[in-house]
Amino acid sequence: MKKTLYVGLTTSTLAVLGILSSSRATTTTPAIESGSAPSSAVVATKVGERQSTTPTATRAIASLHRHQQQGREAVTVYLRGIPVLTFLGQRVAATEGVKVAAANSAGIPEQTTLSEAAQQATILTARLNQLHEQGFDANLVRVRWDAQQQQYRIYADKEPLLTLNHQVTLPNSSQRNDENALRIANLIRRQLGNAPALTSVEGRPNTVVAMGPIRMQLTGIASWYGPGFHGARTANGERFDQDALTAAHRTLPFGTRVRVTNLQNGRSVVVRINDRGPFTGGREIDLSRGAAAAIGLIGVGVGPVRIDVLD
Repeated sequence: MKKTLYVGLTTSTLAVLGILSSSRATTTTPAIESGSAPSSAVVATKVGERQSTTPTATRAIASLHRHQQQGREAVTVYLRGIPVLTFLGQRVAATEGVKVAAANSAGIPEQTTLSEAAQQATILTARLNQLHEQGFDANLVRVRWDAQQQQYRIYADKEPLLTLNHQVTLPNSSQRNDENALRIANLIRRQLGNAPALTSVEGRPNTVVAMGPIRMQLTGIASWYGPGFHGARTANGERFDQDALTAAHRTLPFGTRVRVTNLQNGRSVVVRINDRGPFTGGREIDLSRGAAAAIGLIGVGVGPVRIDVLD
């Protein structure tokens, strides 16, 4: 039988993330597991407020998975079994003595010392579970570019939920920071309340990113694919994420970046080729749902595009 672990977090850590109220914060969080993401953990999570004497049980939708990534400690946050993001910590040799949970002789969980990555993951997980318990409207999850701090931030309405930095990554991602920020926000929106995907980052200046010269230019019909394939393996072996900016092409090498422009409205998006297709005659490229939304192709389904193959 699983035991609920009560993890003590420092006041300074909670204050930095802006989720500590004037009253003493007590957080009950799911255990950080070394196995696969738990699918049925039952926890009571209250962040930033005093709990009642009778804990309120709620089925957690957010959970943690502790592992190693490129020789570093890593804690991945899952939402309804889907990996959303990973907090990277120190080299494994420097964190071997870190205890994630412990119990005294009476079997009562004791306060433990967590690494910074585990602290951040624990706080985010607790907050996501609290939002779920409160019935939070996932449409209010948004992502903004903080020009002063030069960082991306994800908000739950007006409250900062997550700041993206070099210690926050997406599992198996090689995309640019702006694409990663949008992808994380959209994963949270979908898994928290099935809200539609965002297509842009608020506050981000409309600058043209130097991507090198155009190697080839094509024109043709673009289509898109998404829900029925989400989570399946693409032709290059990675998991298909319908909200990521990717595409399928019959011949372009995997990893090739192409700029796709909707010729009916002039909107463009840069995508990475990670799959093969489309296999329906007369179509040149098959976009992910996120990429199709970015250029206004969702409603019509197909449309004429220009494809600039970038170096």
